[in-house]
Amino acid sequence: MKRLSMLAVLALGVALAMGCGQKKDEGAGKAGEVGTKVKLDFHIMSKCPFGVKVLEAIIPVLEKMGPNVDFNVYYIGKEQNGEFTSMHGEQEVKGNILQLCARDVGDFDGWLAFVKCQIQDWRKIPDGWEDCAKKAKLDAGKMKSCYEGDQGKTLLRASFKASEDKKATGSPTIFLGGEKEPYRGGRSEASFGRAICAKFDKEKPAYCKDIPAPVKVPVTVIGDKRCTERTCDTKRFVAFISHTFEGAEIRELDYADGEGKAMFEKTKEKFLPVAIFGPEVEKEEQGYARLKRRLTKLEGSDNFVFPLGRTWDPKAEICNDGVDNTGDGKVDCDDDTCKGKKECREEMKNKVDLFVMSQCPYGVRTVNAMEEVIKNFKNDRKKMDFTLEFIGNMGPDGKPTSMHGQGEIDEDLRQVCAQKYYGKDYKFMGYILCRNKDVRSTDWQACATGGVKADVVKKCAEGPEGLELLKASFKKAEDLGISGSPSWLLNNKFEMAGRDPEGIKAAFCGKNTGTAGCETTLSAGNPETTAPAGGCGPTGPAPAPTPAVAPPPGAPIAPAMAPAAAPKPIPAPAARQ
Repeated sequence: MKRLSMLAVLALGVALAMGCGQKKDEGAGKAGEVGTKVKLDFHIMSKCPFGVKVLEAIIPVLEKMGPNVDFNVYYIGKEQNGEFTSMHGEQEVKGNILQLCARDVGDFDGWLAFVKCQIQDWRKIPDGWEDCAKKAKLDAGKMKSCYEGDQGKTLLRASFKASEDKKATGSPTIFLGGEKEPYRGGRSEASFGRAICAKFDKEKPAYCKDIPAPVKVPVTVIGDKRCTERTCDTKRFVAFISHTFEGAEIRELDYADGEGKAMFEKTKEKFLPVAIFGPEVEKEEQGYARLKRRLTKLEGSDNFVFPLGRTWDPKAEICNDGVDNTGDGKVDCDDDTCKGKKECREEMKNKVDLFVMSQCPYGVRTVNAMEEVIKNFKNDRKKMDFTLEFIGNMGPDGKPTSMHGQGEIDEDLRQVCAQKYYGKDYKFMGYILCRNKDVRSTDWQACATGGVKADVVKKCAEGPEGLELLKASFKKAEDLGISGSPSWLLNNKFEMAGRDPEGIKAAFCGKNTGTAGCETTLSAGNPETTAPAGGCGPTGPAPAPTPAVAPPPGAPIAPAMAPAAAPKPIPAPAARQ
């Protein structure tokens, strides 16, 4: 057996697109090798739960038909000035390198066994890698040398470059059969098996005969064409269902139609859109597992109701159509139900609100990008009046809740209090930027510097004042229909986009022309201050599957990757302590 050599990389002085590729004379599984192989490439992050889930699904397929699949894994991240970063921090960088080294020092079977071992407890990666190497019968000494030395860095650099070349920024991004566009099919073992088998021209592996056909699942999606809000757009949900349930039979109805309105009334839901699944949904186990948390039985039927909408009440006043929809004599913004909605808000020049969850890695990176933007406008609120807002809910017991748990709530409270008491000249940003280096750490007092007093923040955050501030922030997000971190509100009423300093500044200046500082070009693409596409929490009407389940590639319909500290740059993977 001959391993893929790194000499070509060193000789050419460039990072060639490499990964955990399968060698011609190697491969797991007992299925006989057919004349051709199907190429399958995964672009993932080692500590992303969605990347882990697709590995869990593909491993049984590889074990059964490995010799027939040219399988490669590449990792997603950035290198700048010799420093590597990945979405879930330094530990993920180390995990990426370890998995690359496992492939480089061993054969395909050894790599497969190593990864299978690691993902059983993926949150602890890279801890315990030696045990996994032993189970996989890999040479731990060679692994350690690769992991801690230049070899691992070279492998990671090449892997990052391969993902960058394919424009793979979301984990997982999958390419099958040499297709230029990402694979958007199902993510179960059977789905992967069917998709791979369909790529063989003539002779197919024996495994292909044993894959069951997908279950036919009837789905009715009810929307409202009168609603132009992003949360009413059902396209992403339909796409999500199409590849979550390969046998989905989808039809779409509108509330204005008699049938659509009648079906919606039966669901007893308040908000649109809504989906109704046939009882067959329970037979598609993996897809059902993704939805069951929010599925309820439709009264008097075997069907299931899945709520999609959060803010659009079809019986309420529509705030911008010039019609008295509720018949109370009040039209549009004069109706009390329209207060706080974007359409009815007064424009406030130079105002920017950023809505985040404090422990959301996407939100963390976007807040980090604001440091350069604020400095560009000289920390002057007359030029840019920036406010940080938070996303969450108030429970029936009056206590706040958020996606990433109590730790996130505690940090939300501290940040909203720091902002209130140290808003002048943006002093509070020093605290937040410090916290973002390790936002899940409990040692928050260490960041209360530069005029920010820990006792002031503590008193506010742990008392009724902080609770009221956070409650008001949650309410503002709710009124605006904002549920995904990060989200923007520009000039108190407009949507906005921006993930790096230049993008944020350009969007701001588009509505605030003439502001001093708009003529400056800021940085773009810096891995430390550029948040990748995606977010925490649903940003549209699609469901929020549990974090253990993989969403479509790059789709903004799933929650964020596992909560983690903001990524830290590292010059090289240090030896594990």
